[in-house]
Amino acid sequence: MIEANGIVKRFGRVIAVDHVTFSVPAGAVCGFLGPNGAGKTTTIRMLVGAVAPDAGEVSMAGLRMDAGSSQARRVVGYLPEESPVEPDLTVNEFVGFRAELYGVPRRLRADAVARALARCNVTDVRHRLCGQLSKGYRQRVGLAAAIVHAPRVLVLDEPTSGLDPSQVIDFRALLQDLRAETTILLSSHVLAEVEASCDRAVLIDSGRVVAAGTMAELRTIGAASERLLVECAADASTALRGVRGVRAVRCTRLADGWFACEIDATDGADATVLAEESGRVLVLAGNAVRRLERSAIPLEAIVRRILAGAGAGTSTATAAPSRASSGPQSLPGAKS
Repeated sequence: MIEANGIVKRFGRVIAVDHVTFSVPAGAVCGFLGPNGAGKTTTIRMLVGAVAPDAGEVSMAGLRMDAGSSQARRVVGYLPEESPVEPDLTVNEFVGFRAELYGVPRRLRADAVARALARCNVTDVRHRLCGQLSKGYRQRVGLAAAIVHAPRVLVLDEPTSGLDPSQVIDFRALLQDLRAETTILLSSHVLAEVEASCDRAVLIDSGRVVAAGTMAELRTIGAASERLLVECAADASTALRGVRGVRAVRCTRLADGWFACEIDATDGADATVLAEESGRVLVLAGNAVRRLERSAIPLEAIVRRILAGAGAGTSTATAAPSRASSGPQSLPGAKS
């Protein structure tokens, strides 16, 4: 549904996006991740047709995204990081204007606008000027404008920026609702948001894809070790560090006086054996244990490991690897 094939973007002698290749299947919610300056926003702008690549091709829903390809643009909904609302238009007027731009027939336009406003929970401000809205409301109005034409592909750049916790929960529910009819690419610095909303991800750094696949595949690539969580009566850092297969231990005191210890295993260690040995050591030391289980490794830690491997010259991409290049890969001090 989304396909980038060797796309390149240069700014002078700086290569911002370097032969990026990846694809997203229909019905997926895909996170698009990377540090500042990695090339995320530049890549997104090429995907939606706002910027033409210097080389390579982009296809959306099987339609090639070329200059002037209005048909390809109409199957895509796009919400940039800063919601592009018109301050002098009412919410209803702005979303209606976008519906017209996307080619929604006049007879269907009012219903399309009403449905988009309802799905984004902004019906209550439909008669207010966009310029009078808070940032959170502007973001949701921008999202309504992006989905008003029922796009087959939806591209979101930092979509939860400015939303309060309740609105974030509503946004997650909307994504799950939308995935039945559209494929979603979501760029965000909030990795917990990506972990909660996405079923796959693409990770880029210095303008190149360094990993791509389902969340389970990324965990396999980036984790390369297991993590255990132990709750015990006393600080067990010293005892646990002596267990074979333990790479690191972090113990913190809980509010009730017990200790929570996170145990990172060395690469290749058997988590079951490690759990049994850790429990045995604690019991022999007279340290009571009330909880011992494998815990999910946070996406942040996985991304950090993958980026560290890529920086060391290790290719970790599960998709077709993009071609490396020498010299600076991103605009110094600039956003991606």
